[in-house]
Amino acid sequence: MRIFRASEIAEKLRLSRQTLVRYEKKGIFPKPRRNRINQWREYSEDDLRKMEQILGRGMSLVELIMVMAIIGIMVGLAIPRIDSFYSMKLAGAVQKTVSDIRYVQQLAVSRHESYKITFYNNPVNRYDVQKLDNSFALSPFGRNNFRVDFINDPQYKGIRIAAVSFGSSNVLRFDWQGAPQDAAGNPLVADGQVRFSCRNEDLSVYVSPNTGWVRVQ
Repeated sequence: MRIFRASEIAEKLRLSRQTLVRYEKKGIFPKPRRNRINQWREYSEDDLRKMEQILGRGMSLVELIMVMAIIGIMVGLAIPRIDSFYSMKLAGAVQKTVSDIRYVQQLAVSRHESYKITFYNNPVNRYDVQKLDNSFALSPFGRNNFRVDFINDPQYKGIRIAAVSFGSSNVLRFDWQGAPQDAAGNPLVADGQVRFSCRNEDLSVYVSPNTGWVRVQ
């Protein structure tokens, strides 16, 4: 039986000697026998066949690793885009809320009567616009009941109303002069707030007392 030295095996496998030794230390190749006199590595023909088989299987493994690496790069590129998508969705939901609050304030002034927005936080995640007798105002776009449902509207799915505070209630009222009030009709003495969240991001809509000025923070 022929015995091969490490340099010969490396040449037959088209590897460097350093790679051969590294594969052996990592357990990819079986450990060879050692020469009793000089402790050099000695390989049999059977050892050579086993390593050739391992490298033959390793080609598909290398390809798999390359595919996984490419997927990892693509995922790494996609994650910021996904985060950006949800950030835009959150910003869109907040801007719609700001627009709707301003619309309701104008509606109260133009109709010369009080209107209210009732915010239902998580898990309901919606708000309704109604008169004080609880009859719905009409949506400015669809002419349906003025309700914004963040659970069932696919455009805003995933948006949560995390917290609501208008005085001690979840209701924002506007009187016929457009002044902001709490559920009992008392003027707001501090900023009212609706906090929205999506994944790990939060944005809050604030309504100032007296003027009803709306801002996002």
